[in-house]
Amino acid sequence: MKAVTQKWLSRPVYALTVEPGEREAYEEVKGSGGAGTHHPAYYRAPTEAEKPLAPKPPQAVMQQAPGSQGAGSAARSGGVDRSKMPEVGEVPNLDFPDIQRTRLSNGMEIVYAQRSAVPVTRVAVSFDAGNAADPKGRLGTQALALALLDEGTRTRNSIQIAEEQERLGARISAGATMDRTSVSLSALTPNLAPSLDLLADIVRNPAFDPAEVERLRGEQLARIASELTQPQGIALRALPPVLYGANHPYGVPFTGTGDPKAVEQVSRDELVAFHQSWLRPDNGKIYVVSDRPLTEVQPLLERSFGHWAPPAAPKGVKNLAAATPAARPRIVLIDRPQSPQSVILAGQLLPFRGADQIEPLLVSNDVLGGTFLSRMNMDLRETKGWSYGVNGRINRLVGTVPYMVSAPVQANQTGPSIAALMSNMNDFLRTKGITGPELERTINNRTLSLAGNFETSDDVLSGLQSIDLYGWPEDYYETLAARYRAMTTAELDQAARRVLDPGKLVWVVVGDAAKIRPQLDKLGMPIEVMQAR
Repeated sequence: MKAVTQKWLSRPVYALTVEPGEREAYEEVKGSGGAGTHHPAYYRAPTEAEKPLAPKPPQAVMQQAPGSQGAGSAARSGGVDRSKMPEVGEVPNLDFPDIQRTRLSNGMEIVYAQRSAVPVTRVAVSFDAGNAADPKGRLGTQALALALLDEGTRTRNSIQIAEEQERLGARISAGATMDRTSVSLSALTPNLAPSLDLLADIVRNPAFDPAEVERLRGEQLARIASELTQPQGIALRALPPVLYGANHPYGVPFTGTGDPKAVEQVSRDELVAFHQSWLRPDNGKIYVVSDRPLTEVQPLLERSFGHWAPPAAPKGVKNLAAATPAARPRIVLIDRPQSPQSVILAGQLLPFRGADQIEPLLVSNDVLGGTFLSRMNMDLRETKGWSYGVNGRINRLVGTVPYMVSAPVQANQTGPSIAALMSNMNDFLRTKGITGPELERTINNRTLSLAGNFETSDDVLSGLQSIDLYGWPEDYYETLAARYRAMTTAELDQAARRVLDPGKLVWVVVGDAAKIRPQLDKLGMPIEVMQAR
């Protein structure tokens, strides 16, 4: 390492200083033509004015910039006065692409939006499944089944699938949220037809080859083992069953990787059964964002998916209305010996479902814990220096919505950190509501970032799925900025105070129990010891 650094880092540095200003018209050297002609000086030599200058301090460079100061600066810079920043005009509401809907001959719905910036088509075949559909006795079945989709079909092996994606310039991936399972395609539009055929083969005809099952089983078990070495992973696995109960569809690890004992035992037949129950045409929709009109895309989708018939097996069903345990505030302590930090993950179930109008609560939480400048983060990170970052968030799900607080903190400040978080919340909810500057800052952040949230076709594809998932009107995103601007401090305070209650939080704490248990005892809350699993 020393030899390499001495060889390369001791060489003269190449420094280029770029200064604004007038320059001569650009010309290329005229070639002599003819086969095999070599042009050692393809570009003209730089003039004296264009040769690199010695590096200057930033201030010196700024002083020499034409138009930066003095009379006549606007004239020298093309009519632009660079002595002051331009004024920010009114930001219009977001113009979300128009949504079109149609169906294939087998009844599968197509939800479509057009984006013509680049010749690319994005497709998501989405199923009403997700982590919540994982079989209770075999948690991890879904993750293993999804990992195997592109590892072989009845007519292609994994290498052929990979080579075909490379040849087409396509990318196919499978993933899941708590509520939905999706297989997505990114394709060059000129290659859309064969790319859709490949996507359909992967979705419809997975082989679940026994050798591939064993290989991917080992990888999933390794991921679970890795999660169990990470405090954040341990907490994310522990909190959902505590909040929702083990029998609720959401009472599964948020990571989606499942139970290692179940993953060890799940059979190929169980993977096939999961696919037939959940990844089927009568349980799915197709979302498309393309530069080509729907009239051109629909026949290609019809060719690939229109004749897909549901299997004889019954369709899977989730009971999101299942009862959840009564709120029982306590600390769930998971010992991780010799850990220099503790991870705190707290949760409370809210009286909302994902389709409810919870935008005022979301905005209110931005002030409490949802952004870098939120009160909880600024207190524990900037004022006290106990954490690199604290976050409070509403995790929007189709069913019962949770509120969660995440805080990795110094081990020797674990108990005081929980006390500080509770104090922050109590102050916010009782006497120290949102201030005028906080309201202005938060609304500006929400409204001005809307356009950036939909820069890419993938972003629009995600927006289409959210509109459908929560039953929002099709102009939801276009009217969102106006709704933000109409919000008041009183409305936002009321939204938070009506449902948030630090006295109902369950606190999962992962850390060195020998060091942090005495701190937690001082908080006066019941403490329940749990093993990482």
